[in-house]
Amino acid sequence: MNCCTALLLSVALILIPHSHAFVVPLVSTSRIISSSQSLIPLRNTYDDWRSDAVVDQMPLDEENVEMCLDELVYSNYGTQMFGVHDVPASVGITGEISLVEVAGPEVYLSLNGKFWHSRNHVLGRAAMYLNARMPEIIHVSVMDPDELNDMEEIYDDDTGECIEIIDRRAPDYNGDRATMKYQGIDPDMRGPFVSSLNGEFKIIPS
Repeated sequence: MNCCTALLLSVALILIPHSHAFVVPLVSTSRIISSSQSLIPLRNTYDDWRSDAVVDQMPLDEENVEMCLDELVYSNYGTQMFGVHDVPASVGITGEISLVEVAGPEVYLSLNGKFWHSRNHVLGRAAMYLNARMPEIIHVSVMDPDELNDMEEIYDDDTGECIEIIDRRAPDYNGDRATMKYQGIDPDMRGPFVSSLNGEFKIIPS
């Protein structure tokens, strides 16, 4: 190729409209990262607090309490405890936690539905986190102590004898809860599912 030909080729390349230029498509690294991350449950403030016990503090008010409860419910940890998530719901877990009121430095919550964990454990988890986020809290409880009972006793009006005991817990869908109790293991410490390598909770068949 002589000098004139090379010059003409250079000018031609410059004059080619951009829309007709050959462009090698580039793969977005951010898209790859986001796609891989979507396979792993996103950690939130509650999960970080469980890992290192360090968390930002905030003043006590109803809005902040409700926000912190959402952080618990929608955390990776919460995906095995509350019925708003698909996997727990699929095995009969319908448990919910909500704010009733903030009375000075005291916080009152409500537990509804069926939990696989003991209700005292659920309340305890919420209480510890709320106190870590809002240290001015001195007491976290429920309005009605009966909400913490995993069993409901039905009594005969005439004799006063207990005639029925209703299990308020979610079903022991694979028998693990009973097995762990038999072995002297606290079921609340493991929960209804086993965590897989990528952090997701998996149902264990019976």
